Amino acid sequence: MNQIRNNDNHSLRNQDGTRGNNKLRVIGKGTVSVRPDGAEVIVGVTTEDKQLEVAQQENAQTMQQVINSIRAVGVPQRNIQTRNYNIRPDYDYINGQQIFRVYEVSTNLEVAISDINSVGQIIDTAVSNGANSVNGIIFTISDETAQYYEALRRAVEDAQNKARVIANELNVNLDIIPIEINEQNEEEIMPAVMTLKSSNASTPIEAGENIINADIEAIFVYSKY
Repeated sequence: MNQIRNNDNHSLRNQDGTRGNNKLRVIGKGTVSVRPDGAEVIVGVTTEDKQLEVAQQENAQTMQQVINSIRAVGVPQRNIQTRNYNIRPDYDYINGQQIFRVYEVSTNLEVAISDINSVGQIIDTAVSNGANSVNGIIFTISDETAQYYEALRRAVEDAQNKARVIANELNVNLDIIPIEINEQNEEEIMPAVMTLKSSNASTPIEAGENIINADIEAIFVYSKY
C-alpha cells in the first residue's frame, strides 16, 4: 500500500487557531476505460503415443510448424516464448486396476501480439498448423501507467466530492486537502480459458475495452463553523 502525506499550509484551523482534530475517512474510486492495442495469447500442442519418444518427436515437429507459421504472418521471434513443457503418463482404470494408456506431451507458447487486429488471424494460423489448445487471451495496453495515473486522479477527485457532500450534510467546515492518502492494492483480473478446434471459419476476436481501476482511502479534517 502506497501512502501519500499532505503538508500543504492551507490546513483548516479552529477559531482558536488550532488545527481541527475531527477526521473524515472516505474511499475514492477512479475508473478509466481504454481500448487495448495489443494482446498476449498462449497456444499449445498436445500429442499422445504409447512410446514416449514418438510423442516427443511429434510434439516437437508440430510445435516447430506452429512457430514457423506464426512468424510467417509477421510475429517476430522475440515475441514468441515457450511457457512450459510437460510429459505425463496417462492411465485407464479397469476393474480397480491402473493400466497404462499413453504418454501425453504438451508444450505451450506465449505469443505477444502488437497488432490487435491480427489476433484472430494468428490464432487461426496456429490452430490450422497443429496447435490444439488456446489457454487464454489477455488484451494489453502499451501505456497502461498513464491510464492508471488518470484513474488515480479521478479517485482523488471522487474522494474530495464525497467529503464535500458529507461536510455539507453535517454543516461543518472542511479542509478539502486531505491530510493523508492511502493507495489501495489493485485487483488481479484473470483471463478467460478457452479451447479451439480448427475450422474453415475465421475466429472472431472482439477486444472490447480494458477497465483500469484506482482506489484510494483519503482522510480529511473538519470542524464546526
